[in-house]
Amino acid sequence: MVAGGGIMRGYMLALAVSIGVFAAGLLSGYLCIHLLGASPEALLMAVMRTPSAQVTITRVEAVSQAVQAVAESMAKAVTPQPGRSIIHEWPVKYLSTALGIFSTNILTALGAAVTPILPVLWHRRVSPFLARISGRSYDPARSWRGCFRYMVPLAPVAILGFNGFVASLVTSLAGGVIDFMVPELAGILCLSAVGMGAALNSGSPESVEASYAGFWRVAGLSALLLVIAALMEARLLV
Repeated sequence: MVAGGGIMRGYMLALAVSIGVFAAGLLSGYLCIHLLGASPEALLMAVMRTPSAQVTITRVEAVSQAVQAVAESMAKAVTPQPGRSIIHEWPVKYLSTALGIFSTNILTALGAAVTPILPVLWHRRVSPFLARISGRSYDPARSWRGCFRYMVPLAPVAILGFNGFVASLVTSLAGGVIDFMVPELAGILCLSAVGMGAALNSGSPESVEASYAGFWRVAGLSALLLVIAALMEARLLV
């Protein structure tokens, strides 16, 4: 991607591909449910039992509990009389739950966006070092074409496809799209498209790096959408 309008055109293409990959995951879920007759509840429970899902649940709970603990500590420090608190329980629980949801969603989006740069770092830093200490010759161009360029798309494709599959299960169980899912998926897709742009431009390490022009502007928009989604979702859980 090049400067100016070329960056925007490249980003819009990456966003369209991201939506396509998400839609493929969504379609696979619906095929499992309606064509193969699989139970969406059973599939969702199987997903929730995976190590990655358990880590996500633990992270949400840990963030929520940490915020509540800090709020309670502050309340005890400033409360004028024992037994009285100036901080109400419901707002603290609501905001802490929203923060836990937001942290998980932003990490998911950042994983799809930033992980594609890791093969570049490995290619430039680790592989030459390993070749040097092993005494083998190392051709950067050949190494990139032979291995690393195919690693760049793995994270955005896997994350978007998996989220599409899970979204199909959730909507099937809920009887439709829940309102918070709209800004949540929009935020994840916006940021994931940066990683997808890197995947589309994986011909060289330099083109992968060029795909991150304007990253922080996209990240800011994505974060705003995910904050809105987290606040909407938290009100259903608290």
